[in-house]
Amino acid sequence: MTQNIILLVVMLVVFYALLILPQRRQQKQRQTMMKQLGPGAKILTTSGIFGRVVQVQDDVLVVNIADGVDIQLDSRAVLRVVEPAPQADPA
Repeated sequence: MTQNIILLVVMLVVFYALLILPQRRQQKQRQTMMKQLGPGAKILTTSGIFGRVVQVQDDVLVVNIADGVDIQLDSRAVLRVVEPAPQADPA
């Protein structure tokens, strides 16, 4: 009986370490990346399009992908931030 309980606890710890911890780590990385989004940030979308963020409206980004070509994207379509948004000068 005690061996079964120990085995169950070990399995739960392994499950937690293999599934839940990496997911939490990835979620924190995504939150950090989303904080870098803002006007001027250069991004790569999940479809492979590079662009520069022009405007952020809730979960919608307006992204300039070519001269005079702006598209609207859901913020979840951002794969990674290539260059973070320039920070406002504290002066």
